[in-house]
Amino acid sequence: MAALAPLGSDAIRTDSRDQQKTFSNKYSDSYEVADAAFNSIIDASQPVRVAAERDYAFAHEAPVYLEKLDKLFFVSNRLGDTDSDKQYIQLQTLDLACGAVEHLPQHLAKQLPMPNGATNWPGSDDSFVLLTQGIGQVAPAIHRVNLSSMSSEVLLDSFQGRQFNSPNDVVLYCDGSIWFTDPPYGYKQNFRPPPEQGARVYAFNPATGAVAVLANDFAMCNGLAFSPDFKTLYVTDTGEESENTQPRAETIYSFDVAAPDSSSSSSNGGGGDSSSMPRLQNRRVFAVTQSIKPDGIKVDSNGNVYTGTHDGVEVFAPSGSRLGSIRCGRVTNLAFVGSTLYCLSEKRIQAVQLKATGAKLP
Repeated sequence: MAALAPLGSDAIRTDSRDQQKTFSNKYSDSYEVADAAFNSIIDASQPVRVAAERDYAFAHEAPVYLEKLDKLFFVSNRLGDTDSDKQYIQLQTLDLACGAVEHLPQHLAKQLPMPNGATNWPGSDDSFVLLTQGIGQVAPAIHRVNLSSMSSEVLLDSFQGRQFNSPNDVVLYCDGSIWFTDPPYGYKQNFRPPPEQGARVYAFNPATGAVAVLANDFAMCNGLAFSPDFKTLYVTDTGEESENTQPRAETIYSFDVAAPDSSSSSSNGGGGDSSSMPRLQNRRVFAVTQSIKPDGIKVDSNGNVYTGTHDGVEVFAPSGSRLGSIRCGRVTNLAFVGSTLYCLSEKRIQAVQLKATGAKLP
């Protein structure tokens, strides 16, 4: 597997390979319909298009559409010596107008070690929230990144005085708080010390500094997404590299999002008053995927739930009933751009034209 070396220049770079394999005419073939309602979501006349393709795992996580730039931000899988802390992850954008893949400047990449999850910053079309997993003793953190100025700032890097494990995926609640998962992947993948926290879902309010643990008892909590009305939170559990892999490797959980508990007042040890934070209750199994390891997860404007798995994208109704699958090979994460669903598939970015559109973000 060939991998690009880390950039030695501060200039944004478009690799020569990035101009040779974009917007190819290759198509994936199939939609599997489990329920007739799936036909109102897919457009079977539109095959899956390969928007960009490389010979290494360049497209793994953190897809975010930046409208002002008309670009999709994303990051690679782990590259370099993946058996040690000498590994790294590339930060890139896909220009949706011409298909060029650009690598972000080295000065910005150095500020953002081992990035993974991302979501749009509210009210901005060129900024986003980015989770970094840290490396060695460099702490994981939540960052705000602006691609117009090529700058970043740290918003949060600890809870109760201890580092996070490896923050994985992130969404914004309707009140502007940042919700994220924190499984111990970094330790399992040889670039972080033993975990200091449990595998949890957190909420962080950047306006007040409040941090709260919202859910725990996961094997490997991973992707998360809200229903369009923000009354339900969905969390995938990949279960990878866990003793509990079999019971949890195919599970999506759902929670009811409840109002803050006005009867309590606590900082939860994380700064701010966590009693002002929403709560999660009524944990339940929302769905079990046919393929293994549900990863990234998104919701359309009608509340249907899409998750990437080893076989493609599985789609479920708000009730949890399975509607069907987009059979396009392994998908680790995905993002809506209008009615186009962009799927990160390690060596490919695939684009699926749908009848559905993504749920509106805060």
